[in-house]
Amino acid sequence: MLETGLHPAADVTIELATEHFIGILEGEEDVEDLFASGHLKISGQMGLATLLPQMISAAQRGEEAAPVKAKDQRYPAPEREADRVSQAQPWFEAVERCPHSEMSVARFREHYLPIGKPVIITGALGSWPLFNMTLEESAAHFGDVQGISRHGDYVSKTFSSDRDFRQGSMAEFIRQLDAPAEPGNDARPAYMGNNAVPAQLMEHIRLPEYFDEALYIKPRIWIGPKGTLTPLHRDDSDNLFAQVWGQKSFILAAPHHREALGTWSTSVDGGLEGCAFNPDAPDYEVFPAAREVTFYRIVLQAGDLLFLPDGWFHQVESVTTSLSVNFWVTCGRGWSA
Repeated sequence: MLETGLHPAADVTIELATEHFIGILEGEEDVEDLFASGHLKISGQMGLATLLPQMISAAQRGEEAAPVKAKDQRYPAPEREADRVSQAQPWFEAVERCPHSEMSVARFREHYLPIGKPVIITGALGSWPLFNMTLEESAAHFGDVQGISRHGDYVSKTFSSDRDFRQGSMAEFIRQLDAPAEPGNDARPAYMGNNAVPAQLMEHIRLPEYFDEALYIKPRIWIGPKGTLTPLHRDDSDNLFAQVWGQKSFILAAPHHREALGTWSTSVDGGLEGCAFNPDAPDYEVFPAAREVTFYRIVLQAGDLLFLPDGWFHQVESVTTSLSVNFWVTCGRGWSA
């Protein structure tokens, strides 16, 4: 059933059956699952539509959803507890790589989690059915799942709803990953990033054992060819990033370098935070303090699991055609035995 809403010339139009609408209101159905399965259809400005899950979540908690911000509106990034924890830690030369067989839960929770120290756990995905599939085999498991991809100059518009978002088949996106780029197209390749892992794919991945299962937020999937890039930024929760196939490069910087990197926030109270400083094209005249920042450059291989503590700055680029799954957790630093 399609009915006119409050705005006859709406920026976004959403179509779904009455029973699914009721299911969302009662907390029994998930808007991202409905979209992925084709039961929720969206037309209009897809950038605004990507805000729908957080708007619904706020409404279910009885909170007023944050207003949609003006294009590229930015705020000073406030200090976080992660900044203070990071400042107190000794400098280290490189991000450690530790075999999965040697990284027990106890070792992780004793040596890395409390102090927010990143670590690469190698060979961590051997039990994942998805990890052991070819690209063609994995595409078959996506069926008719819908996803949202980023196009055009999505790098300079980080965290903006003004980015060029499009919806389409995940399976079809995977099948055309290695297609040659269009002649004369200087834009970054399309990136199907930050989509919820489809329900039918959950049985083919495994939740990492390092946090209690109740702490995990719904995992996200990232699919793209060589050259997809997310510029330097930081999240507000701990993250376990699993490289399923292909390679991805990361540039990392510790949380206490917030001011040196020209960090800005998407809201007054903080949240997602980007950086005005570009580690690949450093402007030390504008950001002189960035000369003192230690940048850690790492490459994740297929099967690697990166622990990226909350507050750590990271820039991510696909070195090859890549599929990744990441797991944010609702807390981590406050975990206690």
